[in-house]
Amino acid sequence: MPPTLSALFILGILLASGMGVGWLAHRFKLPTLTGYLAAGVGINYFAHYIGVEHESLETLRLPINDFAMALALFVLGGQFKRRTGGSHSSEQPATMIRASLTESLFTFTIVGLLCTVAMHNIKGGILLGVLAIAVAPATTLEVLHEYGAKGRATRTLKTLTALSNVWAIFAFELVILLFIAITGASNIGLSGPIWDATGSVIYGLIAGHLLILFQERLGAGNYVVPLLVVILLTIGFCELTDVPHMLAFLATGAVVANRSSFFGHITGAMEGYAKPAFVLFFVLSGSHLQFDVMIDNWLVVGLYVLGRVIGKILGTHVGFNGFKSTPKLASAKNPPIGLGLLCQAGAAIALAGYVSRYNQELSETLLAIILGSVVVFELIGPLLVKRVVISAGEVDVGHLLSRSQYSTSSSSWFKAIKRTLFATQNIIPSDPNKVFVRDIMKPSTSALRRNDSMDKILYFANHSPFNHFPVVDRENMLLGIIVLKDLSEVAYDQQIANVITAEDVISLSTEQASISAGSRLSDALALFQDFDGNTVAVVEDSATPVMCGMLERTEVINLARRFQTKASH
Repeated sequence: MPPTLSALFILGILLASGMGVGWLAHRFKLPTLTGYLAAGVGINYFAHYIGVEHESLETLRLPINDFAMALALFVLGGQFKRRTGGSHSSEQPATMIRASLTESLFTFTIVGLLCTVAMHNIKGGILLGVLAIAVAPATTLEVLHEYGAKGRATRTLKTLTALSNVWAIFAFELVILLFIAITGASNIGLSGPIWDATGSVIYGLIAGHLLILFQERLGAGNYVVPLLVVILLTIGFCELTDVPHMLAFLATGAVVANRSSFFGHITGAMEGYAKPAFVLFFVLSGSHLQFDVMIDNWLVVGLYVLGRVIGKILGTHVGFNGFKSTPKLASAKNPPIGLGLLCQAGAAIALAGYVSRYNQELSETLLAIILGSVVVFELIGPLLVKRVVISAGEVDVGHLLSRSQYSTSSSSWFKAIKRTLFATQNIIPSDPNKVFVRDIMKPSTSALRRNDSMDKILYFANHSPFNHFPVVDRENMLLGIIVLKDLSEVAYDQQIANVITAEDVISLSTEQASISAGSRLSDALALFQDFDGNTVAVVEDSATPVMCGMLERTEVINLARRFQTKASH
């Protein structure tokens, strides 16, 4: 039997598996978090063979789940910032609240009725209707962040996700309160649900103001430690007083966003530590998916999934547009926002778990159904979030390409290993004046032809390791360079994309973005000082610009620094 592994070793295994399977998912044009979930599913089934105990996974899952949820809810809380004019009518607070309440009411009603009939249990059906309102904040945010989505639909998704969880929590506490008042079956009394909601908000308001104080007086420009202190202490206080912390972090984010200028700096600094936390969260969530539970409760789970899908899509559409039209999946002007609200995991599971304080048997039944439905929503939800923001034209083309910044062919892996194991200093001339562009460029004859269609441009971009794409004529003479970020302006307009050619979308002329192969290292440095991009084309001669390769800024700068280091010694 394999030895029991330490917690740090297990965390390393979880991160490594998530990173590897996430990369594989990206290669197949799936959200990377789908890969993280798949990695978790694999670890769950093979844990015993690699020495990972299921109890260890569960011990790690709870604190990591709390921490990742806190980060996501803090960011979503910032969506409640007051906006002064200029916003679209659909983004006005009254419109958002009306649409969110309508969506929540539709979802609650449809799911509640279907599940009540299937379960023959009014309490269970009503609570499942409430749980269906909740949306997974971490999953939704991670997909939007991965694809760099920006725009009205993205902001709407974030706001509706935050509001859905607010309504779910308040509705949950209200339903529990009514059940206690009617049946008197709980020893906790009426004060329990009331304190859950009000206590969570109070903690959040206090935490928000403490974060502002810590950041202003003790932060000294560090936007990481104060937030971590506040998050960990708030989770601790909530656990000590038996208060759910979801509303607390929404309130914390709202306070910081509205009462200070720190919110943008704090969320910007999250990138370094939030990413590994989210990877661990999704891998551990994948290990918690229970396919056997879904099969055992297939009827109720199926009705719950069906009712929630209908309620989210139809309710959101009616909330924004009334009954005058029907939602259209392919619409770019009015994307089906409800499809982006289907992710569900931690929030609903947590609420179902809280039911055990009032009715243990009912809580176990609800958890079985929610865990079964989470298998569906966590696997298809991220794909639908991606579909919504793409249909709205809010994702740059570069984020849709399956290739990474560097080539992932077997030869490129071999070269990377070779560079890692063997030093390259000896192949570089000792005199910088003897280094020419032809010595450090990446030889390439691959280029777009002037009459290539948009489909060919996107195919080329998807297989290029660069973000600048050369366009040549029949004689391989360089005509100019297409910049990746500029493709987004035309790729989403189907009418223009159908008639446009590579020559039409050239962004940089030959003079702006090329250098001759015979130029020296100093010439390349001078070019990149005034050039915004990371790569330029290399031509045989400026008079006859025949394309012969590509030159990267990093190669030039690293080589120049190496010579500078040698000279200083």
